[in-house]
Amino acid sequence: MTIQAVARHLGVSWDLVKGIQKDNLNKRYRLPKLAKIKRIALDEIYQGKLGYLTIVLDLTGRDFVGMGKVPRLIPFWKRLKDRG
Repeated sequence: MTIQAVARHLGVSWDLVKGIQKDNLNKRYRLPKLAKIKRIALDEIYQGKLGYLTIVLDLTGRDFVGMGKVPRLIPFWKRLKDRG
């Protein structure tokens, strides 16, 4: 369901549903497990005036690893490099 459809179904605001979704995603993917990652893929999504959002995927496990703007991904790259 879309965020709007969930909000309508529950009788709450779009912002409330979006906030809950954002908090959940932050908790689940803030510090991804990197030990088994061998190959990654990067993709970028253009967000107009907001610029680009980079998506990182694990090609081996076919999992979502993280996303963010390039400066926010610097800690991720450091963790990936330092894992061994």
